[in-house]
Amino acid sequence: MKIAFHGADRGVTGSCHLVTCGGKRILIDCGLYQGGHELDEENHQPFGFDPATVNYLLLTHAHLDHCGRIPLLVKRGFQGEIITTSASRDLAKLVMLDAAHLQEEEAEWRMRKAARHARGKDKVETVEPLYTTLDTLTSLDYFGRTAVYDQALELDTGIRATFIDAGHILGSASIVLDLEEQGRRRRVLFSGDLGYGGRVILRDPTLPPRADVVVMETTYGDRRHKLLQPSIEELYEAIHDTFRRGGNVIIPSFALERTQEILYYLREGINDGVLPGSIQVFLDSPMAIS
Repeated sequence: MKIAFHGADRGVTGSCHLVTCGGKRILIDCGLYQGGHELDEENHQPFGFDPATVNYLLLTHAHLDHCGRIPLLVKRGFQGEIITTSASRDLAKLVMLDAAHLQEEEAEWRMRKAARHARGKDKVETVEPLYTTLDTLTSLDYFGRTAVYDQALELDTGIRATFIDAGHILGSASIVLDLEEQGRRRRVLFSGDLGYGGRVILRDPTLPPRADVVVMETTYGDRRHKLLQPSIEELYEAIHDTFRRGGNVIIPSFALERTQEILYYLREGINDGVLPGSIQVFLDSPMAIS
């Protein structure tokens, strides 16, 4: 058994981990690098392995830094099976199609910018998007079996995968790989992104089984979060203060899960009389609405 890290090893985006066992190759996630121009350039580099040699892709969840390079993986030769939960499959489709649209817009903008600078004197080189909407639609054909929480899937001889609820976003999972090679058994746990208990629209993460090897995310490993209830009260206070002064409150938020959670607490605040019933709430996010 071998584990190779091809993303999210010197940062927190671009998750992509390759497990080799018994002649089979299993990829855990294939995410987009995010966080500026230099990281974006990483997306255009070779994967560090031949996509055509990968047999399975197991997707922990549908955030872009975990699923965002799947269309590129297929574009570069992947012909294996993608396995994830039902909710993650549906969300990944939305997320990847949105990313493809942005990639196409970015390429068009760069072409127009290059044409303006050339002023008709030089030939403008074609700028290709990382992947297109068509590439994304093609990649959806490779989604195969649907993972059900706590039910093991036999991928191949000596290779079994179990998805357990990670409590991060809808459909998110930690993945347990039970591997057997040359009579030797090993259990490897990939945490994916982990949620925390006590949230209103998601189940608590499931306690994983003991494992021989644990590959765990540490996005917020260096900080201590505030407790949830004081944070909600702080939000309500900010809204009240702004409302009294006749202002508008703008709340930036991730489109997946976080926005829905904020909407829930806004509704609860209004229903409980903690927030004024006359406030109007507008959501400006096509993805969050989808």
